[in-house]
Amino acid sequence: MNFLDVEGDFIRGKVLPDFQWTSFAEPTEPALLKKPVNKCKIALVVTAGAYLSGTQQRFETRAPLGDDSYRIIPGDTPAEQISLSHPGYDTKRALTDLDTVFPIQLLMRMQENGTIGAVAPRHASFMGYIPRTERLLWNNAPQVARMLRDDGVDLVILVPS
Repeated sequence: MNFLDVEGDFIRGKVLPDFQWTSFAEPTEPALLKKPVNKCKIALVVTAGAYLSGTQQRFETRAPLGDDSYRIIPGDTPAEQISLSHPGYDTKRALTDLDTVFPIQLLMRMQENGTIGAVAPRHASFMGYIPRTERLLWNNAPQVARMLRDDGVDLVILVPS
């Protein structure tokens, strides 16, 4: 039995008897970069449950249907101002090396040494446990995509947690 079967059985048994993984008949068309990575503005979209300590609300970790909201993290936020709330992994351990789930410090170093063009002014954080994906797919994700496009982002790195 694989992880998807185990996780799906857990969700069906504890939360949603009719749960089915969201899937699509056709893969997304690849989008080729129009310039070299060292000229690209790069943003992060993470499922780590990252939020700004003291100024943003934590993600809801006890809701049976998860939390499909998102938080915007400014690109110049110091790592010590970022907290994590997620029911699926040890957030205290991840905070000892934030780059494992929100690699903003790595992106900053890559910008400094010229490996990438620029760190985007804003990044997006979701919580990874969202068994009902309709609102995420049709409302929240498009909002984030528009924001990143408005910021002139060339490349988005999806960091699953």
